[in-house]
Amino acid sequence: MKRIIYIIIFFLCYTAYSQSLSVFNVDASEFPTIKANFFAFDGSGNQIINFSNSDFSITENGQSRTVTNTSCPEPNPSLKVSIAMSIDVSGSMRGGLSGEIPVELGKTTSRELCKNIPMPPSEFALQTCNDQALIVQDFTTNRVLLLSKILPIIANGDNDFVEHLLNPLAGLLNIAKKGQYKRVAILYTDAWWFALGENELQACKDTCSKYNIQFYAVIYSRPEAEPNGIKKSLQLLADATGGFLYDGITSKIAAEDLANRIQAQAQGSGPCQIQWKSKASCISGITNVNIKLIPNKLIARFDYPSPNNSVAKLEFSPSSVKILNALPGVPRDINISIKAVNSYYNINNVTSSNPAFTITPYNFVLNSGQSTNLTIRFIPVDSGYTYTKFVFENDVCTANYFASGGFPGKKPKLQTLQLIQPNGGEVLAVGNDTVITWEGVIPEEKVKLEYSTNNGTDWLTIADSATGLSYNWKIPKTPSNQCLARVTTKLGYEYLGCDIGDVQICDQIWMGCNLDVDHYRNGDSIPEVRDSTQWSKLTTGAWCYYRNDPAMGKIYGKLYNWYAVNDSRGLAPVGWHISSVAEWSKLYACVGDEGGGKLKSTGTKSEGDGLWDFPNTGATNESGFSAIPGSLRYINGTFDYAGYLGMWWTSDEKDTDSANGFYLDCNFTALHNGAYYKEYGFSVRCVTD
Repeated sequence: MKRIIYIIIFFLCYTAYSQSLSVFNVDASEFPTIKANFFAFDGSGNQIINFSNSDFSITENGQSRTVTNTSCPEPNPSLKVSIAMSIDVSGSMRGGLSGEIPVELGKTTSRELCKNIPMPPSEFALQTCNDQALIVQDFTTNRVLLLSKILPIIANGDNDFVEHLLNPLAGLLNIAKKGQYKRVAILYTDAWWFALGENELQACKDTCSKYNIQFYAVIYSRPEAEPNGIKKSLQLLADATGGFLYDGITSKIAAEDLANRIQAQAQGSGPCQIQWKSKASCISGITNVNIKLIPNKLIARFDYPSPNNSVAKLEFSPSSVKILNALPGVPRDINISIKAVNSYYNINNVTSSNPAFTITPYNFVLNSGQSTNLTIRFIPVDSGYTYTKFVFENDVCTANYFASGGFPGKKPKLQTLQLIQPNGGEVLAVGNDTVITWEGVIPEEKVKLEYSTNNGTDWLTIADSATGLSYNWKIPKTPSNQCLARVTTKLGYEYLGCDIGDVQICDQIWMGCNLDVDHYRNGDSIPEVRDSTQWSKLTTGAWCYYRNDPAMGKIYGKLYNWYAVNDSRGLAPVGWHISSVAEWSKLYACVGDEGGGKLKSTGTKSEGDGLWDFPNTGATNESGFSAIPGSLRYINGTFDYAGYLGMWWTSDEKDTDSANGFYLDCNFTALHNGAYYKEYGFSVRCVTD
């Protein structure tokens, strides 16, 4: 059984130093029954195991839920343990998290664990490793000595996990085998390396088996980081030894809390389990949960992916409609379908914000899973852009549907697009998150969001092509009391293939954004392939969004395999072609020294003013090329490097198996090129014919 624990989000209310409540391994597979494991520790660091259902209160998305069962394993006498700890001190442990440094989080967990486990009789050893393993302290029962050795540890250098684990003298597993009691090896890392070879992994398993070593790995990075790299090897090693892999530790609170759980599991205690009854919700995607342990005044806040059968909604096909080129005064009818999902719906009325659009029927009943057809009628008063929002009135979940019409590029007679939030008078704190919302266009319509710090004299771009009627924005470090915000759209421009606009660099005209088409030039559809196995076997054109998430596609465009790039039906829109090696080389020569920086869009994710990971070295975007880190999809169908790399195909084939591509890196100012397997998924930039 896979023993991986994702640390989600913890909010701990302390009444004593080590008192804590942590919830993990949420299981929603038997919805509406939800199960989760938890640890609770009192002010002395002892695990609390005696609970009744009434000791807990639970809410999901603000709605109260009923606790149906709590249980804890019988307490076991604390075992004497020999724990060999290893802190990864490679260069990547110096950064990579917003506000937290991975090596410091590793030191935090190791310190807390040393404080929690009685010494003597238990004993600890400490090792560090970058590309060389070093024994910092062999097994000792002297807590003060060990803590003094942890304090000065810093990260610097390269990685070598073979050295880390298997060095004959200083490898973690070879240190652990010398322990007197139950042997536990714990590796603190950000998991930034490639997977161990088959023979190397087997050597680790053999050592653990021979000397009865239980292996734990603690990863101080987001759960999605390097899923098929060293993380996979560490997971396999933990599984083989009865240990655990803890993933997604990104805060000091989580790092401290984790020490309690490692102590309990290493010394023989297991987690408790809580079970509650959920209900269908109107909120899709993520279910936010608050669990309160009432007697101890402890709260755990976390979320879990809402299972498909937990979300009540009205599902429309298509998701919205554009009725183009309709003649003024002439009715145009469009049929759509509506389906009730996970709930009975009684639609008692459907209203339209624009009398040019009507819908029939406007009252009907749908049982869960049932669908029916509706007819939208559009009678335009002129050829300009116009829009409506249909509101489906019911007593389950609010549902809206959007339609627009007009001739592409024709401005509306009446302005419908407007900013809803912020709308004046708000005080927005630097560094905080806020949500910008707008209305007056269909959700798929791309808009430009801007703000001004000098009452509209100058405008700074927030997003060039936001969609979905809302945008999450981290307030930048530009304090002012003369701030304004605005939303604009270039109606019809999206039909030309890119909503940012063309950019001329020397004598080349490039498309201003990554390609985002789902059909070839002749009108044939390009299949979207989500399944990893199917992707890995393709020899024909396909596209996908990064991590199959349409929200990522709105930012980065689509990822294509090279078979789509090379398809004779033409991937590029009319008037454009896929850029070649020669054209990329000419582009780089044109921008000159530090050219990669001049091509990259500015800002970083950590500062809330860009898409690149820190440090986005040398980025000025002087060329206007606005390169963004669209990442890649591997041959095996997995995804990687969002925010870290931007990868683009060229039209040039290298050999039977590979084609040429270029990439930009958040750490360098150079533009790199190379040959890559045709099954990879990269972004595409086009040049005018």
